Amino acid sequence: MIVRSPSGEYEMIDFRERAPAAAFQGMYNNNTDASLYGGLASGIPGELRGLEYLHSAYGKLPWAALVEPSISLAKNGFTITEEFVYYMNSTTPSNAFLYEDPAWAIDFAPQGKLVEVGDVMTRHRYANTLATIARCGPEAFYTGLIANATITTLRSSGGIMTLSDLRNYTAIIRKPIAINYRGFKVFSTSAPSSGPVVLGVLKTVEGYSMGDLNALNLTTHLLDEAIRFGYGEVPSLHSLRLKPD
Repeated sequence: MIVRSPSGEYEMIDFRERAPAAAFQGMYNNNTDASLYGGLASGIPGELRGLEYLHSAYGKLPWAALVEPSISLAKNGFTITEEFVYYMNSTTPSNAFLYEDPAWAIDFAPQGKLVEVGDVMTRHRYANTLATIARCGPEAFYTGLIANATITTLRSSGGIMTLSDLRNYTAIIRKPIAINYRGFKVFSTSAPSSGPVVLGVLKTVEGYSMGDLNALNLTTHLLDEAIRFGYGEVPSLHSLRLKPD
């Protein structure tokens, strides 16, 4: 997340998921599906630690008041839309786990088949988890009963995450990056986000006239090539991130 403070200063909060301490470089060799499905696919969740920092640094309302709307939505339910069904059907090559796995089916297939457009879905277990986090703060997610349940579930499906991984997760405050683009100063997040790629793409297209709608094919081609160059820079950007500050 990138934040502009009331005084006009910019700050980057890095709360991206991270690999467990026991992870190693070749853990997905000859088993790329393990990076997508099962216990090995999960990184250490960081969102709550990031929101915790954001709230402590900039928040005005009580923490519990901010969580309450999500608790209400999960508890009282929401109407399934066509868009929801689309994404539900595209979660994996086969979304059978949503109705075959009891842990998922209780919410996504409570009547034995997947919810459909117009149905009302509730997520009572999620509401209870959020209520605990609202009452006790993010620490309740990273330690205690919720953390124990998380690690037990992950390790039962081949995961390597530990309670220490959860307990030791912290958000990192990084310096944002910025470029001058067509008379504007544009700020973005630095690695490990894709901010450097986006800003690199902007600097590439800055050298071309992109506003002629009569040349849509040409400008689309220029943007496509700029994105190709931007992602081509990823390895070098990654190596720069690994250097000491």
